[in-house]
Amino acid sequence: MKTILCFGNPQIEQDNLAIKLAGTLKIDGFDFKISENPNDILHYDTKDIIILDVARGIDQVTIIEDIDKLKNHSLFTLHDFDLNYFLKLMKAAGILKKIKIIAIPMDYDEKKAMDEIKSLLNSNI
Repeated sequence: MKTILCFGNPQIEQDNLAIKLAGTLKIDGFDFKISENPNDILHYDTKDIIILDVARGIDQVTIIEDIDKLKNHSLFTLHDFDLNYFLKLMKAAGILKKIKIIAIPMDYDEKKAMDEIKSLLNSNI
């Protein structure tokens, strides 16, 4: 059974689709866990992490395997210390070996996202 860590903010509509889907997606061989913060990653095998989260700048559900392609942004407060930054720190420290991020476009249709995620998981991971 592979665990997929689902990130997002339940209070922000643009950022909660992965969390919503975590409660409804049922796919053989996968266990969806809602993650409260990036530190949750450290409780799993960091040699093969699978994450579900929303992303800007994509048109369909996409698998990202190279975190260097994730856009950087400036940190101004502790709130800005997000998953992207945490993953890059883990990679720099040699903790993160392999990752797959299933990225859902922001403001995406829930049913469409669910269908695309199921298709990707049944064929690629």
